[in-house]
Amino acid sequence: MIRKQAIIAASTFLGVVLLWEVLAKFEIYNTILLPPPSASIPALGELWRDGLLSADLKASMARYIPGFIIGSLIGVFAGVVTGISKNAGFVINPIFHYFRSIPPVALIPFVLVLLGISDIGKVCLVAWACMFPVWLNTQAGIMQVPKEYLRAASVFGVNGIRRVVNVWLPCSLPHIVSGLRISVATGLFALAAAEMFAASSGVGFRIVYSHQLFQTDKMVGMILLLGFIALFADLLLLVISKKIARWEVQ
Repeated sequence: MIRKQAIIAASTFLGVVLLWEVLAKFEIYNTILLPPPSASIPALGELWRDGLLSADLKASMARYIPGFIIGSLIGVFAGVVTGISKNAGFVINPIFHYFRSIPPVALIPFVLVLLGISDIGKVCLVAWACMFPVWLNTQAGIMQVPKEYLRAASVFGVNGIRRVVNVWLPCSLPHIVSGLRISVATGLFALAAAEMFAASSGVGFRIVYSHQLFQTDKMVGMILLLGFIALFADLLLLVISKKIARWEVQ
């Protein structure tokens, strides 16, 4: 079943790429403004040979990975607390719902004033973007744990932290994974925007720099690369989750 889904997904993706190439070949649109993959991928090769692509990837991942981990951990912790305790939910939920409505991009000027153009500010923005989807999904998972499981845990004396670790978190894992998969993309959005505003390296910086020089092949290539990074991270999360919990994770 999984192999069939993978084949269908790959075929669809290749079909879109082929259609893009055909439209470009027959000049249905202006290929200078939107180069096809056959022009964008060699441009990435040029950046790689110059050492720019590897440097940009290292810079972006050094900001993204810590931010994703920090934001996800905070999101899981907050989701567990607000899901288990109604009183905590009454206090925390309105605050989190308010702040999650503020786009990370809108916070970039504030972060620049507060932390300057350092990588710490970019890590904080990524963490901010990743935290809320994980929190919402974790909370939903905690609140949907069957009461029978909790009663059984009480019968066997499983309380406190042991109940969180052995009952609530395992039962909520499919929801947590869903939140993490959403956060993969939202974190990359925040990172790319931050690097476009205030950075001298990184994938986002290279996109806007190529745009300024009207190197649209490199610009499109970096945008495609950003999508592949998100896709790879999403698939990696899915594989890991299926290894950890073989139930319900889709």
